[in-house]
Amino acid sequence: MADLLISAAGPGPRFAAVDDLADVIAWQEPAGPGSGDRYRLMQAIGAAGVEAPFLYIVEQDVAATDEKELNRWYFEEHLPRLGAVPGVISARRYALVEGSARKYLAAYRLERQGVFEGPDWLVARQTPWTATARLLFKNPSRKMRKII
Repeated sequence: MADLLISAAGPGPRFAAVDDLADVIAWQEPAGPGSGDRYRLMQAIGAAGVEAPFLYIVEQDVAATDEKELNRWYFEEHLPRLGAVPGVISARRYALVEGSARKYLAAYRLERQGVFEGPDWLVARQTPWTATARLLFKNPSRKMRKII
């Protein structure tokens, strides 16, 4: 069972990469029929079902030996800290269940793009544990998107 479907086209809100407006995804939550990458929700903080003008997505793979530690960091520190930053509407973490994308995806719905670059966000992510956990990321991808 999937909670999220990300596809090139389909129902749901569409988001374009801010640095490449031709890079568009459809975000269907809850997931319905269709092809694309399907994810299971692992953790949710903040308002559910609220659309936002900006969506910041972080994807990564992780070595099997490091998976437990990376998940613990996300659950105990990282997602709760970023989810509490003013201007963050919600923070979600997903695991891929079907498709060819990276294994994990974190999605932050933001009131404005500047939240991501603001001092509260930077303080929330600058911890000793974050410095070591980020070394566990394999094939990371970070992308700011805006709703279209």
